[in-house]
Amino acid sequence: MMSGDSVALQSLTLYVIRHGECEHNVAGRAASQNDSPLTERGREQARANGRLLREIAAPLDRFRFFASPLHRTCMTMEIVRDAAGLPPTFYLADRRLMEIDFGDHTWMTREEIGADAQAAFLADPWNYTRPNGESQAMLFARVGRFLATLSGDAVIVTHAWSARMIRSHYLGLPPAVTVRYDAPHAGILRLSQGTEAAFGD
Repeated sequence: MMSGDSVALQSLTLYVIRHGECEHNVAGRAASQNDSPLTERGREQARANGRLLREIAAPLDRFRFFASPLHRTCMTMEIVRDAAGLPPTFYLADRRLMEIDFGDHTWMTREEIGADAQAAFLADPWNYTRPNGESQAMLFARVGRFLATLSGDAVIVTHAWSARMIRSHYLGLPPAVTVRYDAPHAGILRLSQGTEAAFGD
């Protein structure tokens, strides 16, 4: 599945941006598919990413813009577009770009999740499914369904784990490599011509 999906995908150029820092990031909690506001630092990260996007990806009118429908990603997208000199709200939201579902572990800290659950996750991080949640394998499939709909170059604002799966599909990575990638709040990942490049902080 990975190799088959990545062939057509590699004909596209994708700019992948993670939402800016949020209050749950500062608190060390997993917001998952719930939400929390961007911090002021997160807003500045989004503004900086918008200015960077204008610098490295012009002309921007050749791209379609997509975001996860969660508030933190939509706010980041609107700040990015405004800083890039574009109308803030001209983008599409797609549920398949939402963060992985942490299920019953949503809003918990690592300590609250507990050592047993952490050990089970580390033993098989690709297939471990949190209670009433998703595994990374399930997220990979969900994000893949979104990517299969792309017909042109795109700018995508999403979440850490979803960005991980976009990168994996594009580069044709195995699960063991996929799970080691953590997208930063600041900076932009470009996937183009079958390669990756990181810009910014």
